[in-house]
Amino acid sequence: MPHINLLPWREAQRQQHKKNYLTMLVAIGVSMVLLMFAVSKAMDSLIVTQERRNQFLTAELVKIDAQIGEIKRIRQSKDAIEQRMTLIEQLEVSRNAAPIVLDELARVVPPGVSFARFSRTINRVEIDGVSDSNNRLANFMRNVSDSTVFNDGELSSIVADTTAADAVSEFKLKFNISPSVAPDFNQPQGEAK
Repeated sequence: MPHINLLPWREAQRQQHKKNYLTMLVAIGVSMVLLMFAVSKAMDSLIVTQERRNQFLTAELVKIDAQIGEIKRIRQSKDAIEQRMTLIEQLEVSRNAAPIVLDELARVVPPGVSFARFSRTINRVEIDGVSDSNNRLANFMRNVSDSTVFNDGELSSIVADTTAADAVSEFKLKFNISPSVAPDFNQPQGEAK
């Protein structure tokens, strides 16, 4: 048998395998670079999309904040209008209170009783006066108690003045105006006396 040398063929095959291996490595490397580039582009695209969404949401939040501000202004305006309406209602209800109070005072004050000072604070009336007898003052107190316009009468002091020619008594009287005549709007509903 002739002697055949297969080494160059094996060497050529090794070179071919090495070349194929290097080609595959380069192809895999290029594929990885392309894949990383594609992933990077996809991530950039997702980031851009999310930034657009964020900008849209920010713009919508600005609009909503403006609407909330407008709602607050409308509520403040509404509250101011409601306060005015309440004040007008109070004035309408209590506008006749002064004539009714004075008319009732003219009815309940007996002859011989006069006022030195008369003051009204909301629905509380305070009177400093003079009476020529205790009977007339007692009659005045009884008339105040029986009145539908006044309630909670309280006589705080009686001082007899014996220095005058006529024996007179100075008195201080406090009473409330009935809520049916002049409602007290400073008290919450249900607390009126």
